[in-house]
Amino acid sequence: MEFKKFKAYMLTAEKMSCDYSRGYKHGLRRCYHGESFGTEQEHDQYMQMGITDEYRKEIGDGYRDGFAGKAPKNRHGNIGNTNAQKELPADTQLQCRINSQFKAQIIRQANKDGMKLTPWILQTLAKACDEDTK
Repeated sequence: MEFKKFKAYMLTAEKMSCDYSRGYKHGLRRCYHGESFGTEQEHDQYMQMGITDEYRKEIGDGYRDGFAGKAPKNRHGNIGNTNAQKELPADTQLQCRINSQFKAQIIRQANKDGMKLTPWILQTLAKACDEDTK
């Protein structure tokens, strides 16, 4: 796993405050650092959590996902994948119709924030999605 992906997954998991994220972060560290992170006994305990009973199931699920190098639960797998422009690959298109006054207004706001229109729109939408999950 590349450091950029590790860091992106870790930052995403840190925004989640639940048992799953605790296990996930631990498993992701084990995935990235290998056997130098934690002990084999500790690894085995985390791998077995929640398999035979519901106790600590979320921690165990998180650990196994992190250890497998998967994106955190309910998060897109492209987190951390970047192209030369340091943006997620554009693999789909979104269109909407707005009036010219509103377009001028959002362009001004993007410029005021020091950004081009498309990255500004993407950032604004991402923030709205983050607020929706809280």
